[in-house]
Amino acid sequence: MAEFREVSGEDAVRYELSGRLDSASVEQIEAKLTASARGRPGNVMFDLQQVSFVGSLGIRMLISTARTLQREGRRLVLVGVQPQVMDVFETVALSELIPIAANPDEATQLLEG
Repeated sequence: MAEFREVSGEDAVRYELSGRLDSASVEQIEAKLTASARGRPGNVMFDLQQVSFVGSLGIRMLISTARTLQREGRRLVLVGVQPQVMDVFETVALSELIPIAANPDEATQLLEG
């Protein structure tokens, strides 16, 4: 089961996600997470340090959120991706669509640039 928690930031809203982003978990959190991200001004960071697995529906959710924010003139950056999850992201070339940062400071720089 996946969960998320909003952490206020100065330049961006950060969401700390945890658990597995598999089909069942994405179904449970996607609408709430997307509504929350759309309801806040500014750019968005998804902190994935506590996410151990991302399946195809999780990837779709990330891309969908990024595109929605992009239409609003905002950006999404993923931060703290675990090695096993990064392997999946590299396989599908996710970083070509969504910037991926190693830590929050790097994510902030990506959002500013």
